[in-house]
Amino acid sequence: MAFWQLTRLRVIYPVLLFLILFVDGTFMSSMGGLFTQFPWHILPTLTLGWLFLGVQFDVENELPLWFYIVVIGILFDMYYTGIFGTYTFAFIAAVAVMKQLHKVLDERLVSGLLLYLAGLLIYLLISYVSGFVTGIANVSMLSFLLYEVLPTVILNLVFAAASYYPVWSLFQFLR
Repeated sequence: MAFWQLTRLRVIYPVLLFLILFVDGTFMSSMGGLFTQFPWHILPTLTLGWLFLGVQFDVENELPLWFYIVVIGILFDMYYTGIFGTYTFAFIAAVAVMKQLHKVLDERLVSGLLLYLAGLLIYLLISYVSGFVTGIANVSMLSFLLYEVLPTVILNLVFAAASYYPVWSLFQFLR
């Protein structure tokens, strides 16, 4: 592999990760009326989706993925919540689960969506538990599962399925 090809992935992946962090919030802000209609609360997790695509297409072999996960988690905490550690830990745990499952699953679309589903569930569960512990979340587990987890999973799996092959093509080009 030529140096310029390795450099392209090392530059473009973190730049897009940083941009997606802000697109995530902008998307929620602009579509908030639709995503938070009573009783639903849908979270677009584009940042976690980009990390999933990095795990699925093995970018860790070419760049320090764990460093970017920690940095983006800290930025996510600072920018969106103001509570340090919640989403940093959620990103780390979700990616760790996805990396372990990636050893068992292959790179087909359905396997990738199962991988993303596991990471997304871990991410949402950690955010719920931390919100419950700090007193921010005061909904029952059943309400959380029906009105937040289920629609969030559906939306994000559709996003992941729609972006799977275009991102795969991008990573093939960058390598």
